[in-house]
Amino acid sequence: PAFYVINFDDLNHTHRCNPLDPQSMNDITDATEASRTIMLGLNREWIKKQGDFFVESPINFLTAIIWYLRKYEDGKYCTLPHVIELMQVDYEELFPVLRTQKEIEVQINPFISAYQNNAMEQLEGQIASAKIGMSRLSSPLLYWTLSGDDFTLDVNNPKAPKIVCLCNNPEKQDIYGAVISLYKTTAHRLMNKKGQQKSAIIDDEASSIVVQNLPSLIATGRSNLISVTMAFQD
Repeated sequence: PAFYVINFDDLNHTHRCNPLDPQSMNDITDATEASRTIMLGLNREWIKKQGDFFVESPINFLTAIIWYLRKYEDGKYCTLPHVIELMQVDYEELFPVLRTQKEIEVQINPFISAYQNNAMEQLEGQIASAKIGMSRLSSPLLYWTLSGDDFTLDVNNPKAPKIVCLCNNPEKQDIYGAVISLYKTTAHRLMNKKGQQKSAIIDDEASSIVVQNLPSLIATGRSNLISVTMAFQD
C-alpha cells in the first residue's frame, strides 16, 4: 500500500487531501454529516445541545454552503477553504447566490426570511457562531493541505490501498481536532462497505476528536473486515 501523512505543522512532511472531495459526496446527507462533524469539533459543548435552535442553525447554514459548492460546476471549488471564504461574504451577495441551488432551499429559507424581515439580531445569532468558529480554521497551512488531491480517503480500496497517518498537535487540538475529525468521518464512510480490503483504524488520544459515524463503524465494521482500536488515557 501507498503511505500518506497529513501534517499541518510541517508542510515539508505532509501530503494534501480534500476531505470534502465532491466525488465522495453523493447527496446532501453527506454534506450534513460533514457540517455536523466540523461544528461539533469546533464547539464541543454543542454535543450535549444537539437539537437546539442555535446549534442546528449554524450546522444547517454550513451544510448549505458545502452542498452549494458541491453542485456548482460539479464541485470544482468544493474544498473546506472555499467553504470558509464563501461564508464570510455579505448576506446581500451570498443569499441570492445560494438560492440558485434548489436542493438547499429548505436549509437557507430561515436565514433569508430573517434577512428579509430585517431580523438582523436573530440572523447574526443563527450564523455568527458558524462564521466565527470556521474563521479559526483560516490558515495558509490548513488551506494548502485541505485543498489538494494527492490521495483520496477510500483507504481500503483494493485497487489503491493506503496507509494514512493523521497528525494532531496537543497545543492546537481545538483547531486541528475538528479537521482531523472531518478526515476520519469521511474515511469511515468510504471504508465501511462491502468488497473492500481488510483494514484497521487505530486512534491514539481518541478523546481529542469527534467522529459522527463512530458507533456505526464499531457496530458494523467487523462484518466489513475493519478492526477498530481506540486509546484513551486519564
